[in-house]
Amino acid sequence: MPSVFAPRWEMRLFLLCLLLLWPTFRAAAQDSGVANRAQTPEQAASTSAETETTQESTLRFEDFPAKVFQRKPARNIQVHPKDAWARAVEPHIREAMKRGADFGGHFSVVLVNCGNACIAARMVDLRTGQLFWIPGGYQLNLEYYLESRLMRVAWAEPTENPVCVRQDFEWTGRKFVKRYEDREDVTDTTECSGLAYIGKPPQ
Repeated sequence: MPSVFAPRWEMRLFLLCLLLLWPTFRAAAQDSGVANRAQTPEQAASTSAETETTQESTLRFEDFPAKVFQRKPARNIQVHPKDAWARAVEPHIREAMKRGADFGGHFSVVLVNCGNACIAARMVDLRTGQLFWIPGGYQLNLEYYLESRLMRVAWAEPTENPVCVRQDFEWTGRKFVKRYEDREDVTDTTECSGLAYIGKPPQ
């Protein structure tokens, strides 16, 4: 007649084996989870491409209103003694002041050719005659309006690995603050798309 205690001993032996082998089972389960989460090269490339994709700027010029200056412009230009560029193009600055404001309510943008695909860009405050640099670089394109403090800038980095840069800047009253940027790697800077280029000087 079989013993009624045999199943209990078998159960105890089974539980003991399970206890001893539990660390092995757990490690195998973790390895399986890591394998399931691993990406194929195609999946990794797709994820990377999605990360690098940048949305177009949604900023609108009308969302950055500027009060238009309607008085006579300042007579003098505030030029730093060491600012050779400003002294060299002073006639262009005075001409811009005569033309009147075309950005941010009280600024006149000064664009001067400085070589092949090179534009030196500044703006003069008609109230004070003070000069400010405009952000940007090689192959510069601008879009700006009299009644807006938003300036849209497009330019290129002509390095070993050329980059097309598009940025939106808000004039806060003292400086430009970047509100948007998109950088695109290209094979040649001629692939960089331009903007409306308001106020472009004659070629």
